[in-house]
Amino acid sequence: MKKILVVASLLVATLCASAQDIFDSRENKAYFGARISYELACPGDFKINSTLKADILNNGSGLSFGGIYHMPVWKNLYFEPGFSFYYNTYALNQSLIKEEMEEIFGEPIRGGFDHASIRQFGIRIPLNVGYHFDVLPDLQISVFTGPEVNIGFSADAYITINNFHTSGSVYGKEGMLNRCDIKWRFGVGATFMHHYYAAISGAAGMCDLAKDKLSMHSNLFDITLGYNF
Repeated sequence: MKKILVVASLLVATLCASAQDIFDSRENKAYFGARISYELACPGDFKINSTLKADILNNGSGLSFGGIYHMPVWKNLYFEPGFSFYYNTYALNQSLIKEEMEEIFGEPIRGGFDHASIRQFGIRIPLNVGYHFDVLPDLQISVFTGPEVNIGFSADAYITINNFHTSGSVYGKEGMLNRCDIKWRFGVGATFMHHYYAAISGAAGMCDLAKDKLSMHSNLFDITLGYNF
């Protein structure tokens, strides 16, 4: 009977220690990390007076690269500010553009588009709060969320059809988009062997990017790889 009680006590103590390790590694420390991401930009429809909709922009791909600073707060809770420079695209709705060009030129346009997109470059400043779970000695799973400030440096529309080419900025007084946006990011990440990092995350646009009487919000989907120093 005593042996059974001893074994049971050891088992309970082991389980408690394991649970405590999962939620509190007691070895948390601050560090810098480098990050690179594949981005899928997902613009919504342009809305006119909150009733009519126009599918002007479609999804586009891009990349971002930058760094983070990991700051332990309490147990495995952490705060992780960072920055990244991004380059991504929106695909333009070719049918709408073709109709507009035919109206301008007064004749049908034959042939297909060689290119029709908006190319964007800017900086993102995420302010994420997360919690990591030490499921194995060399594996941490984390969940995180937080606001992200987006500032566009440039965004140019490029259209090429047959021998006709045009380009121009979509920012500024004559443009249709605003430079700044605030998104709310949420995701899941994993750290391997204390240094290698991978994550999947999304960011929902909270600000209206369109000008005048139009409204449009844009979201992001990211696949991230990184290294922690």
